[in-house]
Amino acid sequence: MNQLFVYGTLCPNRENAHILGRIGGDWQKASVHGTIHILDWGPDKGLPAIILNDKDSLVEGYLFSTEKLAENWQMLDDFEGFQYERVVVDVSVDSGEKIQAWTYVMKEM
Repeated sequence: MNQLFVYGTLCPNRENAHILGRIGGDWQKASVHGTIHILDWGPDKGLPAIILNDKDSLVEGYLFSTEKLAENWQMLDDFEGFQYERVVVDVSVDSGEKIQAWTYVMKEM
């Protein structure tokens, strides 16, 4: 799978956009159902983390697509750290199409 849904600091024009910018790829506005929480402990304290739930409202973000993700997953997993977990999610793009992609969610501790 060559797509990643982002909703926080990895989004375009955000503080960590350069991470995906170095990989290079295409961006589409997109959304998933869930709730954003702000981490209140650990090294990522203060950063957003999503909990997915089909019954929750939509969280706006971006779908990042590139064939180069496969060679960058370890770097991205390391960047996200132990408070996040990469999972598959159904993403809605602006055209209405549903696409499966990876995203990082708040890891249950």
